[in-house]
Amino acid sequence: MTQECPCGSGKALSQCCGPYLKGAAWPQDAASLMRSRYTAYGLGQFDWLVESTHPDHREDVPSEDSAQPHDEVDFYAYYELEGVPRQLAERSAFSRKDGKLYYVGGVPLRPEGYRRAEAKVGRNDPCPCGSGKKYKKCCGAAAS
Repeated sequence: MTQECPCGSGKALSQCCGPYLKGAAWPQDAASLMRSRYTAYGLGQFDWLVESTHPDHREDVPSEDSAQPHDEVDFYAYYELEGVPRQLAERSAFSRKDGKLYYVGGVPLRPEGYRRAEAKVGRNDPCPCGSGKKYKKCCGAAAS
């Protein structure tokens, strides 16, 4: 039985991120690189996380000849913890060195807060339908 790739592509691991993790291929775009890094993390293959990080940024020490980021990708990982859906998000930066694309670093992205289109109706407020009744006795009762 073939293992599905943890990156969420729907492809078999051997046809998706597997060749990157084994060193048989190198990702050619930022999205593939981030998918492979996510897969490596999920499978505990931490060597790929180090290998795919730009050499100038592996020790978190900036160098003078450090290349400028080549591309940026907003990366989202979705998971469930104790039955609650969760999300991690990062704006990831990349740079090329010797023809290979590497991960340089990332900045966490925070989800935007939910904003109601209109003010919240309280239980004892007049019903917004215009009936003249309290919300809890009108449309609020139907919603319960």
